[in-house]
This record gives sequence, C-alpha cells and structure tokens, in this order.
Amino acid sequence: MTVGTYIPPHFHQDDPSILVEIVESHPFAALTLCDEEGQMRCVHLPFLRFGDPRHPASWRFESHLARANPVAEALAEGREAHALLVFTGPDAYVSPRWYVDARETSVPTWNYQAVHVRGRVRLAGEGDPGWLDRHLHALIDTHQARIADAPFDWTHLPEAQIEEMKRAIVGVEVFAEQVECIEKLSQNKTADDREGVIDGLFARGDEECRAMAMLMSERESDRSSRG
Repeated sequence: MTVGTYIPPHFHQDDPSILVEIVESHPFAALTLCDEEGQMRCVHLPFLRFGDPRHPASWRFESHLARANPVAEALAEGREAHALLVFTGPDAYVSPRWYVDARETSVPTWNYQAVHVRGRVRLAGEGDPGWLDRHLHALIDTHQARIADAPFDWTHLPEAQIEEMKRAIVGVEVFAEQVECIEKLSQNKTADDREGVIDGLFARGDEECRAMAMLMSERESDRSSRG
C-alpha cells in the first residue's frame, strides 16, 4: 500500500532545488519507523543528505543515535524498516486581520513548510570501522561551517573518552523512495492578502515569524520574475 501526504494543489512543491534547500537548512528531522512487532518508534536527529540534488528518489540520509535507543534496537542484527523522515522549515500563525481582500471572510490559519521522506531505514557502518569517524567529521564540519565558526577537532580529548562515546552510538541511514513537500504560504489568497500576511509577520518581530515572512517574500519575488 502506498501512503502519501495530503497536499492541496495550491501548496504542492516539487522543485528539487527547494526541497534540497529545506532539508539542508533545517536538517534536524523526526525519524519514525514501524518495527516488526508493529510498534511505532520515533527519534529526532540531525541528518546529512547524499545523492543527486536533481533527483530526490536518489537521496540517502545519514545520522547517528544512541545504541540504547529503541529505534536502534529495532534495527539491530541487520533488520530494516519502513520509515518516515520529516523535515520542517519555518512556521507561523496567520491572523485573518492581516488580509486585505479576505479580511471579513477568512479564519485564522497556520503557514508552514515541510518535506516528508518515505523509504527504508537501517543501521549504517556496522561492518566498516571507519564509517562512524567519517560520518561524525562530516556532520560536525557541515554545521561548524554553517555557524561560520572554526573547525572542531576532537583530538584534544582523551582517546579513552572518544572511544567510549563512539561505542555508545551507532549510525543510521534512510534510503528515499518517495519525497514530498508542502509549502503553505497563503498561495490560495490574493497577492494583496499575501502582502498583508508578510507585513503582519514582520510586525510580530520574533525570529520564526520573520523567517516565514522572508520565505513568503522570496516566493513573491519568484512570481514577479516569472510574470
């Protein structure tokens, strides 16, 4: 049985470049799987994406988690499971008072951005002694660069401490079979209503609302350039 995400046509996003931007700008995702006994298990982890950016079906995601985590236990001994990996971008409450054209006929709603990756999940690197080192260095280097900080080198730590920490974790990888994106950015409203929402979000002043306003502004610029 194929299960998909409910996405109204107004809010469907399938541009691979935008999907890449979401999963790489918001890499902390929720991984949910169903084990052999039918138990649902969930863990929140930072992921790295691999594969051709133009073809989401080729994507693979890597992370790591505690060996004691029930998710890792469910995948022990080479077991695989169906998985849902959810990345979320900015989100914000939208007041109907911000609309221009639909102020009197609308109700409050929520704008948001999310990518759902369905596929198979398994433990990674169990037979490769160097996998965990490569993964951890790649993950750390990627996010040190994102905060414009100097690279972090753990060689100053006692070797016994490093080995103890590495024994306590295990790699995990997700192979994408279906990737879907929903961007609910008031696309079902008029241009004036969207501008009203953008102004209202900027006026709120908090970072999440500002991020949503910036995202909506970018999409409005894209519409203008195409028009």
